[in-house]
Amino acid sequence: MISAWVIVGLTLIILGWLVQLYYSAGKKNYSVSFKFVVIYGVGCILLVIDAFQKEQTLLWILNAVTAVIALAAGFFAKKARP
Repeated sequence: MISAWVIVGLTLIILGWLVQLYYSAGKKNYSVSFKFVVIYGVGCILLVIDAFQKEQTLLWILNAVTAVIALAAGFFAKKARP
């Protein structure tokens, strides 16, 4: 059974990619969107919570690493903008 954490987390990840697609295809801005990174990072954190609750150690560690990398990329993307 899929938990609500997974459904919301994956929905946020899809929403983040839609935001990035809008900026890339719609506005022709090919840099990483800070909004994408934040939404994607929150989605990953929700996946970490779900895996932690289900005691799936490898899965929550991998999702946590993904969230940290995404948020670090967002930090540097935000820092590079004027």
